[in-house]
Amino acid sequence: MISKIITTLDNCDKEPIHIPGSIQNFGYLLVVEPATLTISSLSENFADVLEQPIDDLIGLEVSELFDEQFIGKLKSLLIDGRGKLVDPISTKIRNSKEDLVYEATVLYYKDSVLIELEQTKGQTKAHSQSLNHLLKYSLAAILDSSSITSSFHEAINEIRRLTNFHRVMLYKFDHEYNGEVIAESKIEKLNSFLHQHFPQSDIPKQARDLYLKNPIRVLVDVDSETSPLYPKERSVDLSPCILRSVSPIHCQYLKNMGVKATMSISIVVHGKLWGLIACHHYDRHHVSYKQREFAQYIGLILSYLLSIKQSAEKSVAEAKALTLSSTVTQRMTKEIFFADNLKHESRSLLEMMGASGVVWRVDGKLETFGHTPDKEQIEELYQWLKTIQTSAEPIFHCHSLKALNSSFAKLSGVASGLLFMPLSVENNCFIMWLRREVIHTKNWGGKPEKQIAFQDDGSHRLMPRSSFKLWVENVKGQAEPWSDVEINCALKFRNSLLNYMLAKSERYKKLSELLEHKVMQRTAALQSEIDSRVEAERLLAAALEKAEESNKELERFAFLASHDLQEPLRKIQMFTDRILHASEGMTERQLNYLERMSGSAERMQQLIKGLLSFSRIERKGEKFVTFDPRPVLDEVINDLSLKVKSAKALISISDLAPLFGDQEQIRRVFTNLLSNALKFHSTDKPIRISISGQESIEGVEVTIKDNGVGFAPEFKEQIFNLFERLHGRNEYEGTGLGLAICKKVIERHRGRIWAESELGEGATFSFFLPHENLKGASSI
Repeated sequence: MISKIITTLDNCDKEPIHIPGSIQNFGYLLVVEPATLTISSLSENFADVLEQPIDDLIGLEVSELFDEQFIGKLKSLLIDGRGKLVDPISTKIRNSKEDLVYEATVLYYKDSVLIELEQTKGQTKAHSQSLNHLLKYSLAAILDSSSITSSFHEAINEIRRLTNFHRVMLYKFDHEYNGEVIAESKIEKLNSFLHQHFPQSDIPKQARDLYLKNPIRVLVDVDSETSPLYPKERSVDLSPCILRSVSPIHCQYLKNMGVKATMSISIVVHGKLWGLIACHHYDRHHVSYKQREFAQYIGLILSYLLSIKQSAEKSVAEAKALTLSSTVTQRMTKEIFFADNLKHESRSLLEMMGASGVVWRVDGKLETFGHTPDKEQIEELYQWLKTIQTSAEPIFHCHSLKALNSSFAKLSGVASGLLFMPLSVENNCFIMWLRREVIHTKNWGGKPEKQIAFQDDGSHRLMPRSSFKLWVENVKGQAEPWSDVEINCALKFRNSLLNYMLAKSERYKKLSELLEHKVMQRTAALQSEIDSRVEAERLLAAALEKAEESNKELERFAFLASHDLQEPLRKIQMFTDRILHASEGMTERQLNYLERMSGSAERMQQLIKGLLSFSRIERKGEKFVTFDPRPVLDEVINDLSLKVKSAKALISISDLAPLFGDQEQIRRVFTNLLSNALKFHSTDKPIRISISGQESIEGVEVTIKDNGVGFAPEFKEQIFNLFERLHGRNEYEGTGLGLAICKKVIERHRGRIWAESELGEGATFSFFLPHENLKGASSI
């Protein structure tokens, strides 16, 4: 029994109110197939108009019911593909028992033509002109109001004057879709609902969605019988129809209020349902199409005024927030340490987000400003936030922390609202804004709850609340919700912080390198700088003693090569080029000498660049990551495509396990080994290169095998030394650094590299990289 009741309660929000299967009986509905213009469904009360069996009307062409003018407009609607005819069409129905005029509204919706018919009830041209005059007067009164609140009151007064409803209310939704009556116009004897609140369950989600699709809804008589659609087996979506019957639960809700007839008009601002104009009448009340149209037009004017007001308020709030954000970010450029900047701008941080407290951790130390929990509570809160915050969401916010986690109810006095902005999950860096609890009183129009009514047969039915007596609630544990402007400002501020932190890191790196260079340049000029250099050399010597001897010698040579050797080489090349350009009268031998001199200088520069690259392997590496080597190999082969095509080489790649390391440096290893395999090939057979891998518990072994010229086994260790060449320069180009660089890279990864070969039988180069948990190396 309990599960059935729960199901019934859940069904309240899932009731298919857009397909009620019936219409209100103040009109008639025909559903027409657009291709044949024949009736596929209709309201049962229409059969009474023609005094014909309803089955005879299914499949009937509408041309047998309406005149040629109506049919022509209907066809033009289908040709133009518009949603509905702008104005209703006055028409008569052929063969009807009474000679009556109907207003026909035609809609083309979801591959069906919906024709709604209402009797005109003798409305005259003078009546329409009177309504037009009232509308002009109403619009002038609304637009000339001194404030938006005055416009609200003018609008509902004018709608009541145009439609003669007993009560007209302007109903505004909050962020949770609870409603509040913010303006009211009524007859004197009625009690007032002004400033009373109504729960979101009074207008459930599917009803709010329907208000966005159809901006007006009418109920002429809550007690009147509805007219079912025939045949009953066919479901027809009546979302855009004014005749659509109303949910039985809502009808009971109105009966409990004593209301007999209603009309509701949507107020939509920036595509969102802002509120409703709700009209109540305590007797049966029919509003003509013209009256409904004018009331709806006033609703559009209100929507427009609210859009302008919200846009203006949003622009002002954004400008203020962005100004404060700019103040904070500009201060960053003046402070060396990021945390110091946040301390100096703590008050701006609060004002920017309208918060009562702010907490941050950017350098490992937790800092607070304003009204905040103690640091132990903040840590507890942070650990919980890490469990619910997803990487796809750059910020997290709420206005009632205790509603999400009751254990934090104790923090309501300082942290009911929260906006959490992580900066670095790895380093536990974040900024968190807090809002204090705002205790306020809500006057509800009755206690916001539904009830279960048990029937005589033992079944049960969900019933709306029956009491609308004023019910006062003190709302606790909630802060002012974060606005869209504040959330957008937080996102922009976060991007500025991340960009600043990245730029600051790069700037520190460049400044450090520049400072070292300037100290070296000014060593001979200033004694203070000499002392700094001596200290720097002492520290450098201590650090270099811990390094491998080969790295120490290479660093020294690379420094000399970069600063002392390249300049004379550039001069040699420059003067050689000038002599060659003025070579008239020189002998062929002299020209040959000059060309050889230029080539030697160029090779020397290549050698220096190779040495510099070799020396930077340890210092210029990237962070170690696990990556798929196949895309890297594909890129290397693509880079060497000209050589591959020229040599007509065939390269095969077997499945390779993921590697852990510096992706760019491993790419260089592949490039050097494949370049050697293409370079040292036999001229008497096609080039074949195979790349394979084998994974073990310790790591991955990668093998590159070719069928080239090979080398004698006694050189398998020697070839990895600097400047080691087994062939003359005229036979094969190169500097003798490629394999030495490969060895240096693999050693940085705490791996090993080796080679096996027989002269004339090709060569096999293999390297081993340990898995992440076994690497023992730090990423640089």
